[in-house]
Amino acid sequence: MAKLGWNSQLMASFFKKEPSYNAGVTMNATNACTLVGFSNESAEWDDKLVNDREEFTGKEHGYDQEIVEKGLKMTLSFPKAKPNDLIGLAALALGSVATTQDGAFTAYKHKMVPVAVGTALPSIQVNEKRGGVQQYAYKGVGCNSLKISGKSGEMVSVEGELVGSGDRSEAATAFPASITESWLKVNQMSGWMENAGTISIAATLTQAAQNISSGTPRDIKAAIESFEIGYNNNLDQNRGFGGAALLQSLDYTRRMVDLKFTARFDAKDDLDYYLSQTVYAFELDLKGALIAAGGAMYYGAQIVIPRFKLKKAPLPKGGPGDILKADFECEVFEDGTNPAIIIEGYNAVPAYLA
Repeated sequence: MAKLGWNSQLMASFFKKEPSYNAGVTMNATNACTLVGFSNESAEWDDKLVNDREEFTGKEHGYDQEIVEKGLKMTLSFPKAKPNDLIGLAALALGSVATTQDGAFTAYKHKMVPVAVGTALPSIQVNEKRGGVQQYAYKGVGCNSLKISGKSGEMVSVEGELVGSGDRSEAATAFPASITESWLKVNQMSGWMENAGTISIAATLTQAAQNISSGTPRDIKAAIESFEIGYNNNLDQNRGFGGAALLQSLDYTRRMVDLKFTARFDAKDDLDYYLSQTVYAFELDLKGALIAAGGAMYYGAQIVIPRFKLKKAPLPKGGPGDILKADFECEVFEDGTNPAIIIEGYNAVPAYLA
């Protein structure tokens, strides 16, 4: 009988990074979790083949072909993301994770920022089983880019563009349990903006409170209608010499943060700030259910962009019968003190990329 698409599985060693690039990870319940709720598990064997069709072989159609470079590309999309999905992909993309426990409770905050310049990105192992038949282990998997987005009335979605070394082998590893969590809902999300001299980024973020101002920032919770935050490592896939057809490292080049959102237009202040190229800070905060009874941490996430300027005038748009809205397209910078982006996630997982 033909194999069915729903009967496919994917597990990732989100909890354990490779000790060195392409070394692999023991895939068990301590190091890995089975992923569920993904919609675009499009693993592609991104190989380079050569043949002898352009040389003299005495044969009209040539004679031989070989794989000289192996590669892996995978877009992992969660249209209704859970905290584990966001934290796992954000940790892999940004690279630096610091975890804080909620007292003695089984509840944890994971703070993720870009690794320091010169520090290597982490890599993991991903196992894929297609159609319930064939399982492959992919090593040396890193995250080239990350996208977090959401719209009013919907769930937060997360997407990671993954790149592997090309190392693949058949496997028969049992798939561990998935992480049981609720979806990240936009209707549980708050948002703030601040500008100019009152921007102040808290060293320790507090859930369900603004963390970007020394005063009273603009509350955009009722105005914002959609957002998209992107992070790109612009990975250079290093093959070098040797390597047995595999990548030897994944090195980031100039990393980039992207921010854009749509909000209801209610004043011309932002047009003035565009003209004067005023500095902004931006924060989103999502607080869900309590993680552990008696504790103080809630399932959720926080995203802070400490410094950006508008790169396009947020002109109001809409017809005679519409609520006017404006698109904010932002150029993200560093402020000299904080990382260009800070992402914190909260759940019951003790560690990521340990």
